[in-house]
Amino acid sequence: MSARASDTSLMEFNPLRRLGFVPKAIVITLLVVWLLVQLYPVVFLFITSFKSDPQVLNAPFALPDPLRLDNYTRVWEGDRTNQSYLIYFRNSVVTTVGSLALLLVTSALAGYALARGKFPGSAAAQQIFLLSLAVPVHVLLIPMYFFLGELGLRNNLFGMILVYATMGLPFTIILMRSYFLSFPHELEEAALIDGCSRFGAFVRIVLPVSRGALASMAIINISWVWSELFFALAMLGRLEVRTLPIAIASYKPTSMATDSVVGDQFAIMSLTILPLILFYFVFQKQIRRGMTTGAIK
Repeated sequence: MSARASDTSLMEFNPLRRLGFVPKAIVITLLVVWLLVQLYPVVFLFITSFKSDPQVLNAPFALPDPLRLDNYTRVWEGDRTNQSYLIYFRNSVVTTVGSLALLLVTSALAGYALARGKFPGSAAAQQIFLLSLAVPVHVLLIPMYFFLGELGLRNNLFGMILVYATMGLPFTIILMRSYFLSFPHELEEAALIDGCSRFGAFVRIVLPVSRGALASMAIINISWVWSELFFALAMLGRLEVRTLPIAIASYKPTSMATDSVVGDQFAIMSLTILPLILFYFVFQKQIRRGMTTGAIK
């Protein structure tokens, strides 16, 4: 055997080289297990939504036999809540889109001002935003309840938009300020030299380049605004302005009741999370780009 063949043989049977594939296999296995752990509750939710109540209680882990659409029909028509699912869906869409729009516009302006401007009280404002993160938002329920009542915005979707935007502002402003601190000054200076005002440079240069950061902030806030129940349950008493989380809570089983609504509750939960799943599926490329690389190349 030649020396070259011997070296090749040693490389093929080198145990260290063969062990190099073990960590990769372990990582892939762990990722698959983690995927199954995360995916199983969603699959279980959708499968259970097609079962009758006796099937849910007697065979919770079995496949639906037969496949039933009665749960979705009752939820869509609003048999238990006396209101169609589309009304709840419309209210949730209006509240979420309005809150995100107000939140992103305000946090972008405030974050840019804190990152670039040196004005009296700027340092104190930063400290206030940081300290506000330590305050649990639930302690604001009673003051907000009476404050919205004084403004006539209780049982009003615009009032909920203001509440959600206020709750998300401190965290979002801090993140946007950190982003604008790393934003290159050269782009703004070039716009200012060309005769653009500071606000014009912000609108025409900074904001278009910051689409990735704004998308990241929208992704962070959309889930909790869509699924928020505590404040919505307290502020929205009228039936026609209630959102989807309140509709889910309306399907909870009641004591001393002969009818069971377990299947209906799974059905309305499925209809509630389906828009978010579709949103992340359609915009997955933009979401991945916004969460990882940001906007500046």
